[in-house]
Amino acid sequence: MSQRYPFQTMTLGFGLSSLSPYCDPDTLYLHHGQYYAQRVRELNHLVSKNRLTNLTLEELLTQDINLPTAQLARLQGAAGAVYNHELYFDGIQSVMDTPPLNKLTGVLIGVYGSMSAFKRLLLEAADSLPGAGWVWLVAERSGGPHIVITDNNETVDLQAVQPIFVADLWEHAYFLDDQFDKEKYLDYWFSFIDWNKAESRFEQSRVSAAV
Repeated sequence: MSQRYPFQTMTLGFGLSSLSPYCDPDTLYLHHGQYYAQRVRELNHLVSKNRLTNLTLEELLTQDINLPTAQLARLQGAAGAVYNHELYFDGIQSVMDTPPLNKLTGVLIGVYGSMSAFKRLLLEAADSLPGAGWVWLVAERSGGPHIVITDNNETVDLQAVQPIFVADLWEHAYFLDDQFDKEKYLDYWFSFIDWNKAESRFEQSRVSAAV
């Protein structure tokens, strides 16, 4: 992601009520308008304080930055939270749909046997994470997709893989709606995936591999 300081809060592509009744407006407001927005403000503060305003969001996560360990961890935690949330919010749409047959889903069927098998393994991977974190679909620069989980606000290795989409496994993403039922939340999240954008990111991984 190429945005630079001062980082701006990403605008949702749909209204706060658009995901109801699966995600109520209060949950979406607290998630996007409060938690994520606070992480953007925190990142701007840390970037300014450490005189790193020349770096893009992705560069903050991939470059070697000379800071004391605790300060670097806080900076990368804020940058990761912003990056991950922006991919999460950009990767969903307001209309429930089934995955279309395109290049990405065709490859997923080839790798996992069927889309239902892929969904089951994706949700099993998410359920295996005992605490806060993220479950990703990524593509190697050679184009091969696979499932990855990361803890807290860590990102995947952005120099090695192209993120396709990600699900937020922090409780703030679903607790008001689903309490401790992470499986229920992930089931409806999967139905809101924007497969057109996922396909576009998958194509980017193939273009990068060809360069």
